Amino acid sequence: KAQVDAGFFGDFYFGRTVWHRRRGMPGFGGWFGQKALAGGGPLIDLGVHRLDLALWLMGYPKPTWVMGNTYDPIARAAAAASGKAFDVEDLAAGFIRFDNGATLVLEASWAANIREAELMETRLLGTQAGLLQHNVGESYDFDAHMYYEQGGAQYDLRLHPTGAVGLSAMHDYAQAILTDTPHPAPGEEGLVVMEILDAIYESARTGAPVQIKN
Repeated sequence: KAQVDAGFFGDFYFGRTVWHRRRGMPGFGGWFGQKALAGGGPLIDLGVHRLDLALWLMGYPKPTWVMGNTYDPIARAAAAASGKAFDVEDLAAGFIRFDNGATLVLEASWAANIREAELMETRLLGTQAGLLQHNVGESYDFDAHMYYEQGGAQYDLRLHPTGAVGLSAMHDYAQAILTDTPHPAPGEEGLVVMEILDAIYESARTGAPVQIKN
């Protein structure tokens, strides 16, 4: 993020952020799969995290409109075969446009016919360099890479993590309280995330793009 803020990547103009599972429906038959109790499926369970990461790296641009769709063929068939309740999506996808002209694709699934058991990946393309953050070997460990061209040569660099993510988040929270300074992840950003997720569900329901009024 420090490299992003320093302008190394230039302006991000396109991105794709995903969290897919080959088969990973939590508590199948329980409240997780019931819309009245959970509100939705993998979009708000998994996609929310990858969306927040992408927006944070992009500097939280303002969304202007969203188009999306949801699907449930795998989970619906499994629910019917087992007699269990399930009425949320097992895969969701959205396309988000921002006021600066940038666009972002978001994908999230609990059940998808893919190679990986667990795939988490965020790619951002900038005018000066590209960025990739992804999980390693289908685990919850992560790597990041940057790609750029300089002097006619192309470079691929691996970025090493600098500490435990959980400890870093707690440190930032404590510092904001102790120093009476703004938190680096304010609640207003969470509201933007929820507006986008709600718009994806609404677009899936109506079949039309949804405008977000800022």
